[in-house]
Amino acid sequence: MPTATGLGSGLDIEALVSGLVAAERVPQESAITKRTTTTNNLLSGLGSLNSTLTDVKTTLTTLKDANTFGSVTTSSSSASAATMVAAAGTPVGNYDLTVSSLASAQSIVSAGYASTSTVVGTGTLTISFGTPTYQTSPNDTKYASFAADGSRSSVSVAITSANDELSQVRDAINAATDEVTASLVKDGTQYKLMLTSNSAGAANSLSVTVSSDGDANDTDTGGLSALSFDATTSNLTQTKAGADAAFVLNGMSLTASSNSIADVISGVTLNLFATTSSSVTLSVVQDDTAITTAIKDYVAKFNIYVEALAPLTSYDAATGTKGALFGDFTTRSIMDAVRGQLSSTVTSASGSYSALTQIGLTTQADGTIKFDETVFNSALASDRNSVENLFLDRVSGLATLGGFASTLETTIDGFVSTTGRIADRESGLNETLKDITDDQTKLDNSMAALEARYRQQFTAMDILIAEMTSTQDYLTAQLDALPG
Repeated sequence: MPTATGLGSGLDIEALVSGLVAAERVPQESAITKRTTTTNNLLSGLGSLNSTLTDVKTTLTTLKDANTFGSVTTSSSSASAATMVAAAGTPVGNYDLTVSSLASAQSIVSAGYASTSTVVGTGTLTISFGTPTYQTSPNDTKYASFAADGSRSSVSVAITSANDELSQVRDAINAATDEVTASLVKDGTQYKLMLTSNSAGAANSLSVTVSSDGDANDTDTGGLSALSFDATTSNLTQTKAGADAAFVLNGMSLTASSNSIADVISGVTLNLFATTSSSVTLSVVQDDTAITTAIKDYVAKFNIYVEALAPLTSYDAATGTKGALFGDFTTRSIMDAVRGQLSSTVTSASGSYSALTQIGLTTQADGTIKFDETVFNSALASDRNSVENLFLDRVSGLATLGGFASTLETTIDGFVSTTGRIADRESGLNETLKDITDDQTKLDNSMAALEARYRQQFTAMDILIAEMTSTQDYLTAQLDALPG
């Protein structure tokens, strides 16, 4: 671009060219800028709509879950003795419990060894699991017989000269199985090997046999056979027997191999902690906290959605200011569809109630929802099944009738999914932005060409004027040179 122009004419050609090009560019560029702003505002507004609607949809997952309405809680008159945990949907009720004994896991212990590095002996330990019968007093800690559990494999532990020290025998047992815990206990100045079943109950007791003992005797107290404990040999000492829990529930005498019992009452896990001298009252009661919390969450997210859209769809008549989504058909159809389901009759309705407005959920003048918990609790107390059917899908004959939660979820999903109406609209707007970018490029090229043309024309004019001025000066000089 020339740095000096108008030398022949004296005109400011740069200013003239810039002014003429600006006169052409400004109206067109202003229109492009307006289209860009409008499109970006629409995209931003739709993004806000999509985000807040997605939050509303998330709350409906809990509202359409039957477990939300079947939530229960439990209580115990003596939590130090027994408690229960109940799954959602468990029938409410009361239970009287007395506990005469707790389940326990068997422990057996060896004779003492001088140190943890004392050599025990070599051979093979075989640990089996099952139910023992005991000898009569005074040897009632020794087995009379042992019935192995055929459904469980025994554990073989090979002890060689490489791992025959007391601590190494312990480690070998622990490495071989997770059904038994081997540990070393210091008794005064000696160390003893303790084997404890990792499962309580009489049927989880241990039988330990030894084979291939290095001293050719698999039952004596020398070498590895010192660890045998079965129906014929009792070289270990039982310090605690494997025992079942014994209790009475609503007059029924029962036993269990564990103190955490999940198969006595359907949907309930019974936990025993201590024996009792009198009955403990355990109760399963309805817990409506989950329901009201889920509804409050939905109401809160719905109101955020409404409040976020208010400025985006507003119009100020005094200033003529419009929100980014004012008059947008997609937004209006979404708002109408979402709002309309709150007051409409629910397909799955039955009993006393057919719409959410009847159980304390009403739309206010500004479009937000008001939740009257007192009205809702009264409706629950009056006709619980009818309230549940407003939210949950209900099967009638061969048909599934959609509850409010799943129906609204499906509706919102049609708007906010990756193939929904909002995504489709955003795709169209992004294409519009690409078109606007193309228009801007075309305008820039057009203005560059126009500027070059104006500059060429003014430069030609400037040269012509310079030539005319030169001719004029020449003629004037010649005329001035003529005689008198």
